[in-house]
Amino acid sequence: MDIDPFIAALRNDRVPQRQAQAAMDVARKAWQAEPGAFEMMMEMGRFGEGAPLGACPMLDNVFTQGGEGERIMVRLSHHYCAALRDHPIGHPPFRHGFNGLAGTILLARSGRAQLTLQSREPGKTVSTGHQFSDAERFDAVLAGVAEARIVRARSAGERKMQFDAEHISLRGGARLGLDLNSETLVVESVSRRLVILRLSRSASDPQPVRDYDAATGELLMQSAGALATSRQEAITALLGRMGRCDAAPLMAKTALDCGDASLRWQSLRECLALDSEVGFRALVRLARRAGDPLAAPAGALRAQLLEANPQFATLETV
Repeated sequence: MDIDPFIAALRNDRVPQRQAQAAMDVARKAWQAEPGAFEMMMEMGRFGEGAPLGACPMLDNVFTQGGEGERIMVRLSHHYCAALRDHPIGHPPFRHGFNGLAGTILLARSGRAQLTLQSREPGKTVSTGHQFSDAERFDAVLAGVAEARIVRARSAGERKMQFDAEHISLRGGARLGLDLNSETLVVESVSRRLVILRLSRSASDPQPVRDYDAATGELLMQSAGALATSRQEAITALLGRMGRCDAAPLMAKTALDCGDASLRWQSLRECLALDSEVGFRALVRLARRAGDPLAAPAGALRAQLLEANPQFATLETV
């Protein structure tokens, strides 16, 4: 492996690393001392707990009036870019990512809310699907030029949506508010790098995220609406891949008692794979529950398993 001499030298002398991170901390404190920045971060706590945007004066100003968000972000760039100029190995204290087309920096997270800075590089994109979630979002366009659509969904059946589109031009100073349950923003083309400050907040007990085919409106997939539930689903899947049969009783209990439908179904599937007896008994109980949203799919799965494996009939008395 080739290692740059500059990086190799840091192995023996960590003082530059400590100095760089100290400079990042100085930049953080300097930005937070800027007028408006400290107030905005403090109001993130109230907003994350459920307060309306109008009850958070600085956030309301940033996301409904042009100018304030731009000023605060310019000051953030000023402090951190100056620190990085003097300490190029410094690491700003923000989670970030870039995939070659879009970049995201997580500036703050509090309760159910998060504040991100997002960018899109020039070019065209084609959207084949639309995603909707149980959340609300406010966008402050700081810079750039782009053409986009606000896609609004309305029910066309149990598992299908119809879409209406409003074409808009995005320019610096634009402000948007979206109900992500039925609205989504589709950026079609960017002619000058688009930079957006984005404030989002999930519901207190979010429903699953839904992905629909853009052409047909058919539901393609659902996923957990809460990050904690996604983690639990990942843990459940991992236990299944590890063959942890001792986890089957807990998975059966989760399938019957946990409130989130996606986690319950994932737990039931993994339980059936790990211990067919424990899993099938839980499946039968679930299928017999009147009013449970998973009763019908559980009943259908029970019938399929009985047809393929008649021996499961001996486990029907639970």
